[in-house]
Amino acid sequence: MKRALFAVAALALVVVLAAPFVRDAYTRYRVMHRLAPVMTEQDRIAFRSWNGDAVSFAKSLYARCELDNGRDSPVCSRYIVAFE
Repeated sequence: MKRALFAVAALALVVVLAAPFVRDAYTRYRVMHRLAPVMTEQDRIAFRSWNGDAVSFAKSLYARCELDNGRDSPVCSRYIVAFE
C-alpha cells in the first residue's frame, strides 16, 4: 500500500513539473500552425531560435508589420489571429 501511494505521489509530481513545458510546446505549435501561411523562411528560422514564448514572437511580428505598414493596417491583421 505504501509503495502504491509513493508511486501515485511520484506520478503526480512528474505531471505537475511537466505541465508548464507541455503547455508551452502546445502554444508554440498552435502559433506556428496559425502563422505558417504568412511567415517567410527568415521568420521561421527566427521562430526556431526564439527564446521567449510563442505569443510574444507573434506580437513582435505584428509590431514589425505595424512599423512597416502603419498602425491598424489591414495587412497586419493576419498576425493578430496567432495571439488571440
